[in-house]
Amino acid sequence: MRLGLLAIGVMIVLCSRAQNSPFTFLPILPPDSTGHYRLLIGGHFHGASTNTSGFPAATVLANIDAMNATGANVFLSTGDLFLEPDRDSLRYLDSFFSKLHLALFNAPGNHDLEGHAYHAAARMPVTLSMGADRIVLLDTERDDSRILGDQLEVLEQLAARTGGDQMKHVFIVSHRPIWAEEEPRYSKLFEGNTRSILGANYEKEVLPIIRRLARSTKVFWISGSMAGRAPASMFFQPHEPNITYIQCAVRDQLRDAVLVADVDPGGIRWSAMSLTGQEMAPVETYDAQWWSEHQGKAEEFHWRRIPYLIRKNLGYPAFWYGFGMAFILLIGSWRVVLLMRSGSAK
Repeated sequence: MRLGLLAIGVMIVLCSRAQNSPFTFLPILPPDSTGHYRLLIGGHFHGASTNTSGFPAATVLANIDAMNATGANVFLSTGDLFLEPDRDSLRYLDSFFSKLHLALFNAPGNHDLEGHAYHAAARMPVTLSMGADRIVLLDTERDDSRILGDQLEVLEQLAARTGGDQMKHVFIVSHRPIWAEEEPRYSKLFEGNTRSILGANYEKEVLPIIRRLARSTKVFWISGSMAGRAPASMFFQPHEPNITYIQCAVRDQLRDAVLVADVDPGGIRWSAMSLTGQEMAPVETYDAQWWSEHQGKAEEFHWRRIPYLIRKNLGYPAFWYGFGMAFILLIGSWRVVLLMRSGSAK
């Protein structure tokens, strides 16, 4: 019952007040009189994939007061907010959303789309206004890493915008770093990430639009799918003039951190807020070269996890879809072999 009422509440908020968070129900705060505003950015808030408690990562829960103290105008999540939304949503509401005093928005990851809870909150694209600047949240799960239809159209509209209040900054938030899949400089850095099966359309269709937009606007594409062996909680890489690629996500580890962007009409000051008290280097340090030099080891594997992993994967519809396809292919291949054998026997 509570889950149903919550889903209805989410839909009402989304339909009637698009600038209100569907999770904390709080409004985005507008820039101040000088044009300054602050973004808080993080992702993968369920922590490690082995966290079956139904609560966010310990590093997230331990820093709610610190997050609130930033006074951010909006809190942007780069996806995988939940591990299992139907199971975890009430725990998140009681332990996280009700205590967070910021407007939280989430670009859905693969986990966020499982089940039915918060499905209304996962309907993308969502465009948020910060003065003349724009924040666009996209769903990179919907078309297997391809940006199509209304999601491509919203980028086209931004690139075509002229006159009036000129946008100085555009922030695009997605779970998958689709900008990395076809780019040799970045692809190997994120090999363990969720990525497309049939290939993305970023280089061919999306990047040309981003380049047009970047002629007069600074564009930051921020994603959050980072495998457990990532050497840092963030990645910051200027790619081309006025185009910067960013990754930010936590894993309930000592390296966990969130990004802070202080945006003024004259530019942006980026900083990192550690969630464990560790000293952080300047955000710009964590570029492709730094990542290449600091590639970490994969997460330690425990044999005792095997029963849990089996149960977990058997519960995913995607597993059974794949199993069914593999079975059909196996039967088809076997029939071809039998036909070839019968033909050669004649």
